[in-house]
Amino acid sequence: MQLIPNIGLRTLKTALAIFLCLLIFPGEPFFACMTVIFCVQNTVNESIKAALTRSLGTIIGGFMGLIFLCLCRLVRSMDLPAYPTKILVYMFIAIGIMLTIHCFNLLKRPSWINIGCIVFLAVTTANADKAPLYYTLNRIIETLFGMFVGLMVNRFITPPAKE
Repeated sequence: MQLIPNIGLRTLKTALAIFLCLLIFPGEPFFACMTVIFCVQNTVNESIKAALTRSLGTIIGGFMGLIFLCLCRLVRSMDLPAYPTKILVYMFIAIGIMLTIHCFNLLKRPSWINIGCIVFLAVTTANADKAPLYYTLNRIIETLFGMFVGLMVNRFITPPAKE
């Protein structure tokens, strides 16, 4: 009976890349670490493709979220009753999701839709109380950093065999 399971190289490289992200982004490492998980793939080419999908989806989704967060804040500042304000904000977020998906479809990048919508929602709902531009740029920078770390670890630490 084996006490220590065989741990694959991709697993070790993913853990190393996450460790590096945690060292550099100790305050808010989630998006950088999540990007590493997407980017460390079986081959370097697969990693590059995943990194581009993650990064460009994040950039577009983040900026779409920023635009709609500003619209939502405008609605909140109109001094309307609470319930109608909430309904209007939710409608704006739903319209924003539709436009974000449509944008990716127009770009012929359906593989970017999921991550773009997740970032859109992170900006408009999960952290809507923070400074919009700061939060959006922080998410993008964190994601790009995670992409870079994941690619570098996968490329330079025992790179996978050529495809």
